[in-house]
Amino acid sequence: MHKKHNPNIIMKKISLFLLSMLLCGSTQAIVRPASLFNDGMVLQQQSKVRVWGRAKALSKVSVKGSWNNKTVSCKSDAEGKWELHLQTPVGSYKNYKITMSDGQKLVIKNVLIGEVWFASGQSNMEMPLHGYYNCPVQNSSRYISESNKYNGKLRMVSIPRFPLRQLGEFVDAKWMDCTPQTARDFSATAYFFATQLADKLTCPVGIINNAWGGSSVEAWTPEEILETYPEIKLETELFKNPFCGTPMIMYNGMIHPLAGYNIRGFIWYQGESNVPHPEVYADRFSNMIKAWRKDWGQGDLPFLFVEIAPYKYGEGDLSAQLREAQCDVQNRVKNTWMVCTNDLVEEYEPYQIHPHKKFEVGERLSLLALNKVYNMNGLVVESPQYQNMEIKGDKIYLSFTNLQDGFNRFQDIQGFEIAGADKKFYPAAAGIEGTRVVVSSQNVENPVAVRYCFHNFAIGNLKSGDNLPIIPFRTDK
Repeated sequence: MHKKHNPNIIMKKISLFLLSMLLCGSTQAIVRPASLFNDGMVLQQQSKVRVWGRAKALSKVSVKGSWNNKTVSCKSDAEGKWELHLQTPVGSYKNYKITMSDGQKLVIKNVLIGEVWFASGQSNMEMPLHGYYNCPVQNSSRYISESNKYNGKLRMVSIPRFPLRQLGEFVDAKWMDCTPQTARDFSATAYFFATQLADKLTCPVGIINNAWGGSSVEAWTPEEILETYPEIKLETELFKNPFCGTPMIMYNGMIHPLAGYNIRGFIWYQGESNVPHPEVYADRFSNMIKAWRKDWGQGDLPFLFVEIAPYKYGEGDLSAQLREAQCDVQNRVKNTWMVCTNDLVEEYEPYQIHPHKKFEVGERLSLLALNKVYNMNGLVVESPQYQNMEIKGDKIYLSFTNLQDGFNRFQDIQGFEIAGADKKFYPAAAGIEGTRVVVSSQNVENPVAVRYCFHNFAIGNLKSGDNLPIIPFRTDK
């Protein structure tokens, strides 16, 4: 009869073994910095950046950046842990090096200083520039062939899948410069986001790509928060075979080891795996954002995220409710903004979970960042959002925010539905009167509610004059 082993103990022994190999496996350097500190890395400009890692226990650790040749030192603790901070200059395309030592020297070469962003979520963020099988990225070959112009300007590190049942400390991470050979495997959404920033900010951009297809928001959330969710029984969940929906395992293995690496902000594309339970998503997504910000220790870091796209999940309107929850988050959590994607799906893509228009998603994220984070005024970057309604006879008049330049059309407006007290919705005729949309139907004499694209798969055609789509909504929540 085989003896059963506690998987938590086994994983802990494996982690300790790997750590000992990392610390003792090299004759040239014992000091071991955190995972993201390696050749080709990008550091956040004009910041007091955190540098940390492991070294010989109770040893003096010294770190020097070649941009100012100032040495900063600290003492490792009894477990060999150490932490200090370096002041970085204005970003440039000059390559620097970082020298660190605890008696034996380690040199990190080819270091750039610029803007660093953390990209996470599930498969639509993970999706590479060359696409997936049967899931193309529009014009991918053109973008890949042109990617060499960002060599020395854009670098990306893609974190491998590394689920853990307990908090991890290190994860394999290698920074890659941008070439046609490497860019094809970069996250497409993050690539388009980064290239737009690189063009506009004229400084290097670094992307930490940390996504896992099919992952739930609970998988990226720390234990102390998950313990407050009564229906999640961690002991039961963690003894199952780990999969992308298992609570906490991505946080432990792929977030915790990187938390505290100085960044400008986060971009996030996730939610599809949480469609079955939209009623809890706004709270859980908000809690995850707050937990990450706490771990990074940089205040209310900007958090830009993507609304999940229309998709035929099945009966009902659960994904519409999930999108509604996403929209709620940008209204309730400071320094969060959402990109609407209602117009970025083709009519022939009802069962395509990875829509091909990734350039537009990355571009909208970048415009949000340029306006909200980098204070580039004059840009209109937020989609119109339902504000209020007024009932007049058999018509309902709808008002929206973010309509600086009005609407994109007066005729053939599609996507609106209207209902009376029986809550039976009918397709509505819609028109524009001033800054309001007026809707009606010959089937509804006394209307009480309106919905716009509030289905799993529904593509509207009403946008602002700045060509940003109306965010799907319902007035009868």
